[in-house]
Amino acid sequence: MIKVAESKYLHEIVTPTKPLSAWIYLHEQKGLTYIAPHWHQGIELSFTINGVIDDFVINEHHYQTYAGTVLVVNSQVIHSIRSVLKTGDRAISIIYPYYYVNRLYPEIENEIIDVNQPERFDNLQKEIYTEIQTTLFKIYKNLKNGTKFSNLKLETLTARTLQLLLEYFTKPKTEYDIVYGTKEFEVVRIQAITKYINDHYSYKISLSEIAAQVNLSKEYLAKFFKNHMDLTIGAYISNVRAQKAYYDLLGEKNNLTEIAAKNGFPSIRAMNKAFQAVYGKTASEIYRSKRG
Repeated sequence: MIKVAESKYLHEIVTPTKPLSAWIYLHEQKGLTYIAPHWHQGIELSFTINGVIDDFVINEHHYQTYAGTVLVVNSQVIHSIRSVLKTGDRAISIIYPYYYVNRLYPEIENEIIDVNQPERFDNLQKEIYTEIQTTLFKIYKNLKNGTKFSNLKLETLTARTLQLLLEYFTKPKTEYDIVYGTKEFEVVRIQAITKYINDHYSYKISLSEIAAQVNLSKEYLAKFFKNHMDLTIGAYISNVRAQKAYYDLLGEKNNLTEIAAKNGFPSIRAMNKAFQAVYGKTASEIYRSKRG
């Protein structure tokens, strides 16, 4: 099974899963999954194989997925995930680096992929959607049952999926409200804020510091972020830190004090409070459960 570090998933630069042209990740670990709002330059595809993704948010639109659901997050679009994976639940994520897509299909600069609302498909698109689902399931099978030919098959299957999406499901940006009413400069500003936080979460971050990065007053920044992200900057920072700390807990390499300090929490108590809000359990409870 091919995996890469979870931290790669949060940033605008996405590293392909070597030696493949795309980044591929198989989600199958049961428990609460939370991925804080983030964005990246690449084009992301999510395919639910078994089970449900409870809340996949793309540009403030909420989706609940079921087996067979395909979702695409276009380049530089903010998205987040919150879901409880049960035993047997499976999903895969594929991120195509933007330079790779642009090299093969330069028209992507003026287009977006519109595949998230199957009820709007015409008859041909319905047929192609079924082919995409079949192709993605083959990718899943190759991830689970690797052979010496798996990389060749995965490269072919991911390229075929991208080709079908671009050939049958693209629309000009001028005809599609890619940011759902949000002005382009506002999206760029949100991206700058979230990127700065993701790059500096392990340090003490002040509202003044972030405001200076985007040339806004503290007051306007707080209001702007809350209006567009539906949570405060403080909550966003706490969520990002909790998510990063959660991966450290799973790795079982450090004690709670070390994990808290590494991820920007001033104390175990602060980390526990953040974990309770995001995962429904404190970091201490999760730490003890992992150690029997």
